[in-house]
Amino acid sequence: MFNDSYDIDVSTRPLAEKMSEITQQVGHTTAAVGVMETAVIAQERSTAGQICGKLDAGFFNVVMSQIAQRVANESAQAQALAVELMQQQKALLNLQSRMTGDYNMISARYAKLFSGLNQELKNRVTELDKPLMQYCTQNVKQLENRIYGLVSDVPVLQSESLGATQAIAAARLKSNAQKLIDNVACYVMNDQQQQHTTQELLFPADADAQQPTVYYVPVIIDEENAEGRTAVLSLKENPQLHQQLGDAAYLRTVQTLTEATESMQWVERDETIANVANSYMEMVEKAGLPPRVRELMEKMFDAQFKTL
Repeated sequence: MFNDSYDIDVSTRPLAEKMSEITQQVGHTTAAVGVMETAVIAQERSTAGQICGKLDAGFFNVVMSQIAQRVANESAQAQALAVELMQQQKALLNLQSRMTGDYNMISARYAKLFSGLNQELKNRVTELDKPLMQYCTQNVKQLENRIYGLVSDVPVLQSESLGATQAIAAARLKSNAQKLIDNVACYVMNDQQQQHTTQELLFPADADAQQPTVYYVPVIIDEENAEGRTAVLSLKENPQLHQQLGDAAYLRTVQTLTEATESMQWVERDETIANVANSYMEMVEKAGLPPRVRELMEKMFDAQFKTL
């Protein structure tokens, strides 16, 4: 058996040194981790800021793009509407110009028509009152001049002879007035005698009774109804008939014809329309007109007319 002895020296100094070194390393590691954490947080914040900035810029660009697209659409619609309004304005101006021309044409036509009616009425009134108007225009002025001449002959004298002078002037006026009345009566009597003589010559009477004489005069009646206006029937002057019948008979004939035409009824006759159409087409064919004018004249003939 061996009896050995061992000396064991137990010391904690190396461990303490190692622990101190480890502590330093852990401190360095902790500091590095802290620095790294700070850098990571800063990097994350920077990245988040950049992402947010890009998101904001992208959203702003998207919104601006949508707004620009909508503005472009609205601008295109506004331009199209403006072009349409300009076209409508031109159409309205053309319509106004055409309506103005139609109004001027219709007003000129009616003015000419009423002017003709006024002239016709004036001529008729003048013919009816022709003797009286001639008397007034020719004799009344002469009588007024004579009266003024007689009055102007009264002198301005003394009061003793003024009364006698005025009495003489009044007597002369009464005498002239009496002569004027006699002349008027003579004129009326002669006029009545002339009318009676004319009546006897135009309508002679036999011993038993006066038989009326009938005369037949051809008359053409033409009435036009255009553009929705009521047709106006006018009778034109016929100098030859007027000269043959005389004033009274001619006016009576025109009045009777006017009253008769108001009660006449226009009717459509197929035979008359066919005859007129054939005559019209024959006249167009024989006229030797250009083809375009001939076709236009054939199109304008619509056979829309009536006869009595």
